[in-house]
Amino acid sequence: MSLPIPDWKRAALVASLLIVLATALVFGINPGGFEGQGGWLLVLLPATLGAYPILDYIGKVAPHAEPAAFWMLLIGFNFLWYWGLSYVVIKSWRFFTD
Repeated sequence: MSLPIPDWKRAALVASLLIVLATALVFGINPGGFEGQGGWLLVLLPATLGAYPILDYIGKVAPHAEPAAFWMLLIGFNFLWYWGLSYVVIKSWRFFTD
């Protein structure tokens, strides 16, 4: 007997795993050296582009909070990006297989 898990929880679990893997790859492993980091950042963490304008505003208003705000915005925006993608894939998979 398996307990039914809602799709949004499955998507959140997948998004968390993808965020951890992408962040570890971009900031920990550093593939491609310095020049390749920009490309990997845009490919694996694309919602970061939406976080940078907000980060610029935070940097002007509260410069000491910028490092913490960077990580919160980076993880938060990209979690929402990966959650949305995961949710669409799960719903599509259920639609086509049921």
